[in-house]
Amino acid sequence: MSEITYRKIVVERFGGTEAMRPVEATLGEPPPGHARIRVLAAGVGFTDLMARSGDYLLQRKVPFTPGYELVGEIVDFDSGTPRPPAWLAPGARVAVALTHMAAYAEYICLPLWQLVPLPDGLDPRLAATVPLDYLTALSVLDTHGRVEAGNTVLIQGASGGVGQALSRLGALRGLRMYGTASAPGGEELLARHGVAFIDYRRQDFETVLREREPGGVHAVFDHIGGAGLRKAYRVLAPGGVLVSYAFAGRPGHMVADTVRGAARVKLMNLRPGRRTALSMVPSEIKKDRGWYRAGLERLLDMAARGEITPRIGSVHPLMRAAEVHAALERREITGKAVLVTDV
Repeated sequence: MSEITYRKIVVERFGGTEAMRPVEATLGEPPPGHARIRVLAAGVGFTDLMARSGDYLLQRKVPFTPGYELVGEIVDFDSGTPRPPAWLAPGARVAVALTHMAAYAEYICLPLWQLVPLPDGLDPRLAATVPLDYLTALSVLDTHGRVEAGNTVLIQGASGGVGQALSRLGALRGLRMYGTASAPGGEELLARHGVAFIDYRRQDFETVLREREPGGVHAVFDHIGGAGLRKAYRVLAPGGVLVSYAFAGRPGHMVADTVRGAARVKLMNLRPGRRTALSMVPSEIKKDRGWYRAGLERLLDMAARGEITPRIGSVHPLMRAAEVHAALERREITGKAVLVTDV
């Protein structure tokens, strides 16, 4: 098959949504061990917004195409082997978590090891909400948290994408959960997964947990950092673990604040009696392809069976990505935003 001409969204310079624009590009035939994919849907995460503004540690060069997760359809491939897997065929639908941003595109060429087959009947738009948030939740719970049924945990920002994934998977595993949130409807949302709600704007989570869990909690899952890390560490039970998977920072200082937060987490781990850990899923995917494939296959199967139910906040055409970023910054979208190419 010849070159494919397609469109993608490019961030030309760090800044606001005006830095994003659609461009035309061409995609040559896939090299050995790769496939060309027609993108059907791409999830939008807050990391995309941070990367656009220049505040994301793992994406520090322009120009680039945002997006860590997508669902697509195989156009063609070069397996590099005479015996490719049975599911690998033109027209097969796949989900992907990328190690480098590139998902806001109509077509993309990817290594075969990154492609995970989509279960029959699973809506591509729903599937596109799964890879990054739920793989992060698996990393936090299993790789770093090592939690077991009956453990008590605190989920910071439990109404967010990863927070909801942690809540749902935690409920399936029989965890006792507390969650901080402030978004409208947060208490009702968390109650669906059996999460005890803490309104962080009106309540101090350390005070609440010292009253309700005087022995401490087994784990804290944090995406905020800052002064909250010290408080989170203090509410841990002996032998407990604090897992950080992101850091909130000051506008214009996000990279420095992220580096500072990660260093603080590592220094805390030098103290005896409790443990700290950092979860960075793009790096973990590269280091352990088997973990990535097995985890995403399991999560997609769970989504197909209705065991996990990610919330789609809104669906938009790919070429309106800048408008979606603006709406997310204004907190006008609740749930996961998805970009699609079939409109």
